[in-house]
Amino acid sequence: MTHNDRHPHLAHLLVDEDNPTRTHLHPCDGSAAHQPPLGEDQVRVHISKLVVTANTVTYALAGKHALLRYFDHFAVPEGAPPGLAMSPCWGHGVVVDSTTESVPIGTRLHGYYPFSPTVALSLKPASSTSFVDTTPRREELLAPYKVYWTDEDPLWKGQSYDDEDYTLSTGFLFGTGWAMAQTAAIHPAKPTALLLTSASSRTSRAAAFAAKFHNLPFKVLGLTSESRVDYVKGLGFYDQVQAYGHESALPQGTVVVQDVAGSARVLERIYAHFGDGIVSCGAVGLSHAGAAGQQPNLTGLGGVRQTPFLVFTANEAVQKYYGKAESNKLLDEGKAAFNAEMRPRFRAQRSYGPEALQDVFERTAKGELDATVTYVCSTWPEHLHNPRVVAPGAAAAAAATASKL
Repeated sequence: MTHNDRHPHLAHLLVDEDNPTRTHLHPCDGSAAHQPPLGEDQVRVHISKLVVTANTVTYALAGKHALLRYFDHFAVPEGAPPGLAMSPCWGHGVVVDSTTESVPIGTRLHGYYPFSPTVALSLKPASSTSFVDTTPRREELLAPYKVYWTDEDPLWKGQSYDDEDYTLSTGFLFGTGWAMAQTAAIHPAKPTALLLTSASSRTSRAAAFAAKFHNLPFKVLGLTSESRVDYVKGLGFYDQVQAYGHESALPQGTVVVQDVAGSARVLERIYAHFGDGIVSCGAVGLSHAGAAGQQPNLTGLGGVRQTPFLVFTANEAVQKYYGKAESNKLLDEGKAAFNAEMRPRFRAQRSYGPEALQDVFERTAKGELDATVTYVCSTWPEHLHNPRVVAPGAAAAAAATASKL
């Protein structure tokens, strides 16, 4: 394929396997003529929108993690330079070709996508309104990342164009934050405080809100950058907020740390201050992308050492403690209240084309973007990003009906 054959506005966004905040645009053609034929029970999805957050960057930074294996979800396109990986992102898409009656052309799907114009998925029904991708390369990967929901699913039914971006960027993360708070509440050491790093992040905001909403028996402490202290205080979710570098101003006590920042230097200061008061420390995220890969020196600082926080494992522990029905009830009540609080504050900034997507991803990794804004991107130009298509049979039926009028 020559350069002139490619759509001038389309490209895949790839990341460096060993330094995932470095990106590369690999040109591609989005036209139907240049797409490989679909196999049995496959769909081709036009990826219309991708919601880029600090959580998105964490997927890239943890792409080669032995359990998470985020880089294994989607293949690097043919002809791409070596040493690059396809990192995933939550987003929305429209089925533009299908070989399965279960998922007709025109179906809108919400789920996990590559930074690409299109993707082929092998979908099998998981429920009447959701599907699971059975592509062989994803067979052994974590199940929650392989599910795709239609507009008829209760989570998505009746949502507007803006609603669906709020759900993926903020509402979708509430369950993780809720589990972060609840695992602190059920900890046998009965901590006096929950400390959240990257306190302005969506995940930490959710955890702080959940702790207050459920009146959990500890203070909620937050650490954030100097420029975001006022914003975080203004949320009203935290009992005390300090800027990084001022960890020693936090009240001493028995504390559960949920570390969303992933900074070795910040963690060293936390351990130096709280020492043996740290009864649990979860590695949740890597919002401080520039610190990724650095190991903290905690020698002689006391406290329980950090372990990975996995929301699936945390939810199992919470359900075992409360019982599944009560746990789900608490989660649903908290989520409804959180959405009522946060949805009116939602602001989206939309960007189109691969260069704009690349800029948003790289600036997110550098922590340069506004924490109060959700950045929604597409590899497509604006006029092509959200296709209006219907199944051929539906179009024929509509035409036949029109001819009788």
